[in-house]
Parts: sequence; structure tokens; C-alpha cells
Amino acid sequence: MAEPTKLLIDTDPGVDDAVAIFMALAAPDVELLGLTTVGGNVPLARSTRNALALLQAAGQSDIPVAKGASRPLRGRFRYAPQFHGPGGLSLRLPEPTAGPFEKGAVWFLADQLNRQPGKAILVALGPLTNVARLLWEYPAALEQAKNIVVMGGAVNTPGNVTPKAEFNFYSDPPATEIVLSSGLPVTVVDLAACRQVGISREQALSLHSAHPIGRLTLEMLQGWFGKDMGRQWFEFYDPLALAIALEPAIATFAKADLDVGLEENESWGETSETGGPGEISLPQQVDSSRFFGLLEGLLELEGF
Repeated sequence: MAEPTKLLIDTDPGVDDAVAIFMALAAPDVELLGLTTVGGNVPLARSTRNALALLQAAGQSDIPVAKGASRPLRGRFRYAPQFHGPGGLSLRLPEPTAGPFEKGAVWFLADQLNRQPGKAILVALGPLTNVARLLWEYPAALEQAKNIVVMGGAVNTPGNVTPKAEFNFYSDPPATEIVLSSGLPVTVVDLAACRQVGISREQALSLHSAHPIGRLTLEMLQGWFGKDMGRQWFEFYDPLALAIALEPAIATFAKADLDVGLEENESWGETSETGGPGEISLPQQVDSSRFFGLLEGLLELEGF
């Protein structure tokens, strides 16, 4: 039998983070080594609580959660209650009985990557503060990753927090610049890719699943629509990043060299191509039918 895909997920749950985490938990050929948390969609304490609660709800509290950065490298996180709600999740989950790992996220990531060189994929679904600190404190550890898949950026497409910037990169541009200029094999799943996979309110409310984690996912997704009757469309940002980590053939890619705006003006967090040769893999065309096929298969969704 083939060895399972080993994943580390750095996250700030977050409704779309939750769906991505549930996809990883439901995948039979995936070993989720742990979650690390960062402030972003919600403050760090809530992010960590949500990660623990999601694992508990899925019956997998044995997976470790390590707490990371509460602040970006510069300034403060701005959070996103307008999208995720004040608690981050659209589903009320019981208080977790387990606590976070005794050591922090940066140490945990370095330890896991060094234990299995070339085997673990790091999927970063929030601001890149923890990943940048990993590069600072354990510079050789991230070289052990099989791949680094990042959800973030808005390349040649409008942003979602300013006209030019995407939320994760906008939350910590200095950390983003450190990661993107590292020379390591990074895949950046930006808004242009994510906007190719979405679901309407009508579609979402018609779905059902007999899979326990599939039902949890639908409660989360349908609950998001239920929080605001004006919501008509949900884009699978973090789930697409997770899907590409599992099945890169879901998208075609181009190599790019990306810069991130570091001036504290309208260009803060803006992602732009330099035009030079690059090592960053940037999705171009996403096979939406293949993405939804993976989503359906993992979570046993019916009604598409």
C-alpha cells in the first residue's frame, strides 16, 4: 500500500478553514500530523479554540494543535468578523476538552518536518506569520517540506480586503515577503484560482451527506448562508488550497516571481508579478469538476 500523504496545516479557523480541515480528516489516504494556529480571521485564542473544537467534533482530538502567533511581524491583525462572525465559525461547537500542545507552533512545525524529511506537505491557510518565524528560527526545517501550499494573494485580480490585496497577505505582508522570497518550493493559491470554485446558496442548501464529517461540513457551510440572507455565493478558498495539496493535477500552473507591497499605503499587501523568472507555482486554470468531485468523494456529498 502507498504511504499516506502527510499534512501539516497552519490555520486561523475560519469557516473555509474548517471545510479544508474536515476534507483532510475525511481523506482515507491522509495523515494529518497536526494543526498550528495563528491570529487572522479571529484572535489567536479563538483560532486555537476553534481548531481544537473542530478536531473534537470530528472525533479526532488525538491530533495535536500548537498555538502560534497572536500578532503579525508588524502591527496588529485586523480580523474578519464580517465574513466569519465574531466566533469564526458558523456552527456552535462544544468547548474542547483537550488543550494545545505544550510547545508552540514554530517548534512543533520544525520538529515534525525534521522527523520526516521530504514527506510532509505544509498547507498554510492563514497569515504567514508562523511560517516566516519558522524560517527565522529553524531555517533548515522548512527545506524538509515536500511542498508548501499557501492560500493567499490576488495576482492580476481584485483583492477582497482592499481593491488590490487579499486578506491573508494583507494581514502580514512582511511575513509573506519572507516566505515568497525564500527560494523554497511554494505554491500560491490566490483569489484568481479560488474564484473558479464556488457554490450558490441554492446548491449549498440542497446538499446532504451520510458521512459524519460530511454532515459537519454541511452544517458549517449551510450555517454560513443562514447567518445572512443576503449571502448568495461561497467560494472555496482554503478547500481549494487543500485540494491542490492532495491532487496538484486539479489545476494547471505557471511559474512566477511575486512581490508583496510593504509600503503602508494603498499598496500594502498587494501581490504583483515582477515579470522575471520565478520559482513560485501559481495556479492558472482550475478543473472545477475535478475539485467538486474530490469534495463530493471525501465528504460523501449528495445533491450537486
